[in-house]
Amino acid sequence: MKNRDSLHRLFDSWQYVMLAVAIFIAIIFCCYYIVSQSRWGFYTSGGIHDVENPVFSPLKEVVTDGDKEAETKRAYLTFDDGPSGNTGEILDILDANDVKATFFVVGRGDEYYDTYRDIVGRGHTLALHSYTHDYDKIYASLDDFAEDIEELRNLLYDVTGVNCVYYRFPGGSSNTVSKVDMDTLIDYVESQGLIYYDWNALNNDAVCGSYTPEQLVDNIMKDAVCHDDVVILMHDLDARHCTVESLQMLIDELRAEGFTLLPIDENAPLVRHR
Repeated sequence: MKNRDSLHRLFDSWQYVMLAVAIFIAIIFCCYYIVSQSRWGFYTSGGIHDVENPVFSPLKEVVTDGDKEAETKRAYLTFDDGPSGNTGEILDILDANDVKATFFVVGRGDEYYDTYRDIVGRGHTLALHSYTHDYDKIYASLDDFAEDIEELRNLLYDVTGVNCVYYRFPGGSSNTVSKVDMDTLIDYVESQGLIYYDWNALNNDAVCGSYTPEQLVDNIMKDAVCHDDVVILMHDLDARHCTVESLQMLIDELRAEGFTLLPIDENAPLVRHR
């Protein structure tokens, strides 16, 4: 009888030990769950939130304001082929909206030197596009390509004092007109300390001059809303005043979609076709 009582007491003690171990493990698991979820942004004091792909979205920046999470979306307005007779009006609209943009310019005569300086003076990014914008000449050989960049780079430095470091290939890095392999040209660009940009939204003003301002904005927004970081291609050409007319509407719609409008600089994400 005494042995049986001892066994019962031992069994009861073992049950208590097992219960204590189970409780301890449960506490450890709960603590780990809370910490791990909080680390990746799922858990806040407000509860569990559905955050899409938190680990594999390097271009998505989440800004937390108290318990509220807000996603920062960035739009970069870029204008190719200027300066033109429209540049001043573009600059005025940008100023009125406190927006800085990026101008991928071409080589112009001295009547446009003040416009180059105005772009810089108003705080925008002056960037390289092409001295001649003659595809047959630019892309005839590596030497021709290098000469085109160097002429424009020297011109802009002499006129503005700015050593431009951002570049856009005429036709983009995905163009199919170059007689030189594009990888060779990309290697050259990077060897010169230049950083090239393409685009992931455009208004198609270079393709068609009959678009209305509303259509130009629609062309951009259908792609812009698909990205957290959008580089927008437009053109600064005398024959494309419709782009100027669309600019205020575009700024308003981008801001309504939650975009912050910025110039291309050292903080901008790379947007490239290749």
